[in-house]
Amino acid sequence: MFSSANELLQLIREIQALRLELDRLHQLERDGVEAQAKEHTLEQLRWRLAVVARRAAVGDLGAAA
Repeated sequence: MFSSANELLQLIREIQALRLELDRLHQLERDGVEAQAKEHTLEQLRWRLAVVARRAAVGDLGAAA
């Protein structure tokens, strides 16, 4: 299992890579099904990132106490 920091970094890298792919598709004017699927995946990754960041923040607060 990933530590919170590693999981955050992994999610950020996935989001960055997917965003680059989407930008490329948009430049090629290919906004069809593939782009929609990637947009959906990107949104899911952003939600996962928020959850992991919150969990890491709570864990950090607990460790400080």
